[in-house]
Amino acid sequence: MSKLHSKSAATLTPIVALISCFFAPSAFASLFISPHGSGRDAELAGNTVASPDDGSSALQFNPAGVAGPVRDQALAAVLAFGYVTHYQNDATGYDGTGNKTPINLSLWYGLGEVGGWSLGIGAYGALGTAYDLPADPDIGLSSPYTGQLGILNFGINIGREVLPGLRVGAQLTPAHGKQRVRTPSPLGPVDVKANGFGLSSMVGVVYTPTPTWSMGLSYRSRGFIDMEGDGSVGGEQQDISVDFVTPQMLMGGVAYQWSERLNLMGQLSWMRFNDFEHGEVKFEKSPLLNQPVMTNTQNRVRWGVGLEFLTVPNSMLRIGYTESKAALSDAGMRPMMFDNDNRMLMAGYEIDYGTLMLGFNVGLTTLATRNVSAQDNPAFPGRYAADADMSAGIRVTWKLQNRRSAKTAK
Repeated sequence: MSKLHSKSAATLTPIVALISCFFAPSAFASLFISPHGSGRDAELAGNTVASPDDGSSALQFNPAGVAGPVRDQALAAVLAFGYVTHYQNDATGYDGTGNKTPINLSLWYGLGEVGGWSLGIGAYGALGTAYDLPADPDIGLSSPYTGQLGILNFGINIGREVLPGLRVGAQLTPAHGKQRVRTPSPLGPVDVKANGFGLSSMVGVVYTPTPTWSMGLSYRSRGFIDMEGDGSVGGEQQDISVDFVTPQMLMGGVAYQWSERLNLMGQLSWMRFNDFEHGEVKFEKSPLLNQPVMTNTQNRVRWGVGLEFLTVPNSMLRIGYTESKAALSDAGMRPMMFDNDNRMLMAGYEIDYGTLMLGFNVGLTTLATRNVSAQDNPAFPGRYAADADMSAGIRVTWKLQNRRSAKTAK
């Protein structure tokens, strides 16, 4: 196996890979890029680019949020959901169902302010897949259809208020990726396991021209993850490399303080899924199987709205909605990685206890079934269905400002 990683990276890999098992969000359908994390942004279905005033939003949606209250906060959040996939191919007789229960964690720690610059660090998952359909020996299918990918991002945020009401921020995003693929092929069953490190970045701005209006804009760059691993084709062991490319994103939104108790927000996100096609899977001894990570992708726009309502002092109700069309065309559908139009409704409740805030959220996602013809997809025609069930999450936010003020006073 080629040695692309240093000894230090090799030492870190087992540790980071273990964390990735828990952090990496397994996306369902066209949620290849998760529309929200597991913090306040989950309660608002990710519509926080104009008000990134929690650690999860500052990490995933707009790094300018670090130049606000989150620089003096710490966050730990967890969200879990059920995900059931189903693929049926009448031509071959295949009819399989897979079931996963992914867990998504987010961590944030604000480092305060140094020389006018606000700093913070965190870890979060924003991209992944979870497809695991069983083999069927009765029809001669000895290999399952497995497509699992998890990416753990380590966000390093810096930002400041450059003018009254104008916050800017940037994030450097080292990442660790982990992939497993199992599928039949003309050369025999394929089994791939790979992991490795990569890098991307993000910049953002929040402009608050009046006490009631706020506008946000952020851009995430194309990223790369260089993964290597061991695999087999038809039982023959060989080295595998995966040059994985993560897509660019442009997000814009507004927030309007309707009253002292009600805040409204709306958001549009453009995702350049075509970037996925620049990635490639390479086999040491089976070059005929070398192929792009994805094909026949479609760039998409996700839109959403949200609201925050102060029900009683120190208690906040949040509701969010978002939807997007599928990112894969019929020709790009495969049992180990498919895609459906989706709609998501989220809701959450947060209680402020003074030194900490405790929040809960629940969500429901609906996914449209797709029927793919043999004319559009000769290799994998059939019925592709998925059910995301309900999600549920909990988070704790600690306020560090009082503790830091006390230390400064001493």
